[in-house]
Amino acid sequence: MRIDYRELKSRIRLRELLERIGWKSVKGRGDQLRGPCPLPGCRSKVSNDCDGPTRKDLAFSIHASKNVYRCFRCGSAGNALDFWQAYRATSLYDAAKELSRNP
Repeated sequence: MRIDYRELKSRIRLRELLERIGWKSVKGRGDQLRGPCPLPGCRSKVSNDCDGPTRKDLAFSIHASKNVYRCFRCGSAGNALDFWQAYRATSLYDAAKELSRNP
């Protein structure tokens, strides 16, 4: 299977992938959102602290219009395709193949 990575990266939206996995932002406005990191192995998790979100809760940041993310806790960063590769713990090719079939 031949994959056009440039076309796929422009078509796949990070915000839609995050919605697909049930990620919710804790804080943010406009295109910039923050919340706990959804990547496997990251130690950023939502706390039940009634004083509001903590630094760990805000470790994961996305810029929706630029279609990029960064986790300040585990160091993962990139575009929507990079996110899916890290989230699924697979190769870039397998992540691209999966997203090509199920955008």
